[in-house]
Amino acid sequence: MLNPMTWSIPLFRLFGVQVRLHLLFILITLGLFVREVTREGAFVAPLDVFAFTVLMLFGIILIHEFGHVFGARSVGGDCDEVLLWPLGGLAYCSVPDDPRSNFITSAGGPLTNLVQCLAAAAILAVAGFVPSVIPWDSPYIAPMYNFKDGRVYTGVYGLKLYEAGTATPLSETGKKHLAYKSEDAQVRAASLPMAERALAPTWAVWVDRWYWLNAVLLLINLLPAFPLDGGQMLQALLWPRMGYRQATLVACLAGYGTAMAMLVTSLIVESTTLVMLMVFIGLTCYMKLRAFQEGGEYEPGYGGGGSLNEDGDADEAPRKRAKQVGLYKRWQQNRTAKRLQREHVQRTRDDERMDSLLEKIASKGKESLTAEERSFMTRVSERYRK
Repeated sequence: MLNPMTWSIPLFRLFGVQVRLHLLFILITLGLFVREVTREGAFVAPLDVFAFTVLMLFGIILIHEFGHVFGARSVGGDCDEVLLWPLGGLAYCSVPDDPRSNFITSAGGPLTNLVQCLAAAAILAVAGFVPSVIPWDSPYIAPMYNFKDGRVYTGVYGLKLYEAGTATPLSETGKKHLAYKSEDAQVRAASLPMAERALAPTWAVWVDRWYWLNAVLLLINLLPAFPLDGGQMLQALLWPRMGYRQATLVACLAGYGTAMAMLVTSLIVESTTLVMLMVFIGLTCYMKLRAFQEGGEYEPGYGGGGSLNEDGDADEAPRKRAKQVGLYKRWQQNRTAKRLQREHVQRTRDDERMDSLLEKIASKGKESLTAEERSFMTRVSERYRK
């Protein structure tokens, strides 16, 4: 209970993976919701804000994490748990210890965001719309260019007026998409009878929001900052050329640089989310680099420990008191112990099944095996060779 990393509740199992929700995820997403609907000049209906900042965000992050799960399984690894927490999600995957496997597992998450962006863009293109490609455009206004009539359409919270029957915008709204409450925009548009309002269909607006959120998460995750997906992909790419340790150091230094850039950006745009992400990146990189300097290595799932002298004689000169292991490291150690225990149990079961299949081959021949049994033997044999 004292460890904040354990403050999560189980939701459901999906594809054999336990999905858990961190309590801080609930608090922070609801905080974003309350901040949006109570801020001065708020123009979006609370139900739309909740659907976007809580429900849609939850679904996209969940799909992202399962991208990591299936990426791990594609290289012979596996994943037993997904945790949705304040800064997105964590997929606890065990994969072969090589650059290729780590790169594919890391790339699996951003790949889901890219696929969803392409799917959303294709759906909008059928109706003639081009989604907004500017991350700072408001997803609630959802400005979309229509290549069929040359107009820019918006949702109910935006106001874009054109001269009747033309693609010529009125001077009042010619260069920007004005933000109004839905009813206020409707009244303003009706007050100009010779003008036509470029109002996008509701379904297209939500598809554009789906595209926008995936695009923003994709850009963030591809930042070359350890431990974001982009930083881990960078580490995996450098690993064969300069070794694991040096590649990790480079990824951590890139993370420091990205964190500093986020700090400056957060001050400019006044973004609490960027501040939280900056702290997370900087803290993780600091822990990793400090572990390297002390001769150890900080790895998710492993904690540092003190060392005794060779004979452990208590009568020798007093040893320095071992540093207390922090809450985060203790949580990681506990997770590692549980994971190793599960892997041991699974290996034992695999070995027993392998023995029974070998007996089946000896008595009935190799042709008696099913496709699933042959696949199982191939997978376990590959593990034996490694």
